[in-house]
Amino acid sequence: MKNIAIIVKPHTNNIREITLDIINYLKSNNKNIILEKRAAEALDSKEFSDDSEIREEADLLVVLGGDGTLISAIRLLQDKDTPVMGINLGRLGFLTDTKLENAKATLDEVFSGNFSIEKRMKFDITVKKGDNTTFKTKVINDLVINKGALARIIDIDVSVDNLFMNTYRADGIIVSTPTGSTAYTLAAGGPIVYPTLNSIIVTPICPHALSHRPIVLHETSKLQIKVRNLDDKVFITCDGQEGKKMEANETVYVEKSNSSANLIVTKHHNYFTLLKEKLGWGSSNA
Repeated sequence: MKNIAIIVKPHTNNIREITLDIINYLKSNNKNIILEKRAAEALDSKEFSDDSEIREEADLLVVLGGDGTLISAIRLLQDKDTPVMGINLGRLGFLTDTKLENAKATLDEVFSGNFSIEKRMKFDITVKKGDNTTFKTKVINDLVINKGALARIIDIDVSVDNLFMNTYRADGIIVSTPTGSTAYTLAAGGPIVYPTLNSIIVTPICPHALSHRPIVLHETSKLQIKVRNLDDKVFITCDGQEGKKMEANETVYVEKSNSSANLIVTKHHNYFTLLKEKLGWGSSNA
């Protein structure tokens, strides 16, 4: 790991000082620094590498921020399997579970080889209108289809491997990876799924029928999703970071991607401790 790319959440308190401290530590370990645009902005620098340069040159991505910043870093990599290490400057930190005060010690472990890689499943999302592709991306967390603020309940047809599964009358639907099971899916009543499992979680948002419950599907399942009443404003959102307004006669296709996200975890990482800390299990307020 010689070339280290730095990606930051630019408007965090003291982000300039935090970033400089990490960069100086890396330089003291004879590492080459690659600044992503947001890191350069935090340092008031006009010199940065674009996404394609980072994909080609970086041996490791170090992310200073919250889960949203780390997700954007994973999306930047596209199909590259470059490992990613998150240093938590946010609030929840299900993905960025290294605390800032432990950052240098964790980097020491990484550079000495005392770590492992967690492979996290991603989805390929394709939207088609007839034979024409109108939108295409990958997600690490989730795909959300939901109505606009003033729209009515929408009818969403979901098929799995060309077999009709259900029509959900709801405010929308979430199709989540196990990584995303602790995000919007959890808030909508979906299950927590161990993050290195490969599965597809379908969760309706505020369904009209109480019998419409979340379902966990096999990783090889291929989903086809259509919205019936598109006279309303309906939007597709991917990882909370990009998307589009859904048009008439469009179909959304979801399937497991051939690429995965590679998250660095140290030997002392314990997912259940993380859940207890983030969700308050065992506390009087839980």
